[in-house]
Order: sequence, then C-alpha cells, then structure tokens
Amino acid sequence: MMARPITTVLCDLDGTLIDSRRDIALAFQYALRHIVEGSLPDETAIAQHIGKPLAHMARELGYPLSSAQLTIFLDIYRSRYAAFCAHHTRPYPGVTTTLHALSSLTFGVVTTKAQEQAEMVLRQLQLTSFFQHIQGWVPGLQLKPAPDAVIAALAALRCTPQQALMVGDTTADILAGQAAGLKTCAVTYGFGSLEEMQHCQPDYVIDTFSDLGRLVKAPEQS
Repeated sequence: MMARPITTVLCDLDGTLIDSRRDIALAFQYALRHIVEGSLPDETAIAQHIGKPLAHMARELGYPLSSAQLTIFLDIYRSRYAAFCAHHTRPYPGVTTTLHALSSLTFGVVTTKAQEQAEMVLRQLQLTSFFQHIQGWVPGLQLKPAPDAVIAALAALRCTPQQALMVGDTTADILAGQAAGLKTCAVTYGFGSLEEMQHCQPDYVIDTFSDLGRLVKAPEQS
C-alpha cells in the first residue's frame, strides 16, 4: 500500500494506455522503405524499441540514417502515421473502465510522441476527456529518461511530485519518474522488458491497467 495519498497519475501512452505496435510498425516500415533497400525489421523487432525517439529506434534496429535521410524518414513517418494512427490501435483491456472509475483523480499523459501525434491518437480513440494534461514532445524538451517531460506535466497540473505516480512500460518511464521525485509503477503487458524495469526498482508492478485501481485507492481504504 502507498504511504501517501496519490492525487495525480501520469501515464505513458504507447505500451501503457494503448496497444499501438501495429500502426507504429507499419508507419515505420513504410517510411524506411523510402530510404533504404533490402529487408525491413518486422513488427516484433520494432515493438521492442517503441517509446524511444524515432532516430534512436532506426539506429538500434541497424539503420543509422544520415541527417538528410532522417529528415525524409520523419516527414514520411509522420504523414503516414497521421493517416492511420488508430487503424489497428486500441486501448489495453481495462483502461477505459479504470479511468472512469478513478475520475476523482487527476490524470496526465507523458509520452515521447510528438505533441500533435499524442493528441491526435487520444482524440481518435475517444480518450482525451480522461486527461487533464497531455505532455508530448515539443522542440527543446528533453525526452524520457530525462525528467523534463514529467516535470513539465506536473507544472501544468499544479501538482507536487509527492502527490503523483508515474506509470509506464519501459525503463525510460521509470527512470524519468524517479528523477522527477515521483513514485513509479511498471506495467508488465507493454513493450518494455520486465527484467530491465525491475533493475530500476519501481515502487510497484502491475499486470493489468485495472490493477491501478486497487493501488491508488488503497490509502483511502486504510
């Protein structure tokens, strides 16, 4: 049980709230096909890197793009993703019902997605109304695992770190939350490695988003 009441929950987006692997992978492959020749990484390989900046994803998948190539790649990816961002993407089981049930809390999103992409996919999935703030990437903002995006979300929500919980599926989420002074919760069903997240020593681990309900309600019931 939590030692202090949590009033604000910050959630990662891809791999935590929504299963977006197929739409991201298809857009990634589509953009890469315009830049390189030969075989492309499959959906499983791409999914293992979701949550990182696109340039880092490409490099770690074996495609170190030049500056000119990266510009073309990003333009094509963003255009393709904008057209099909919610074609296959769905909220994970329990997300919508849990957000409904916890409507007395303040919820925010902290994601490496570009701001307009994050807002777009949440809007298309009809999830926007659950969140009082959506913190995507904007120019000049350091991405997770740096704490900058988490701190920006807390400031927008006028919340102290002691009142907040960061929920995510990768080490970047856990490290960013810890660096910002928040309690952290790792989810096991997303894109990240549970073993790697456990090395970061999150405060809590849950197997379904629905488990969050019991976690944050515990102090009220004690």
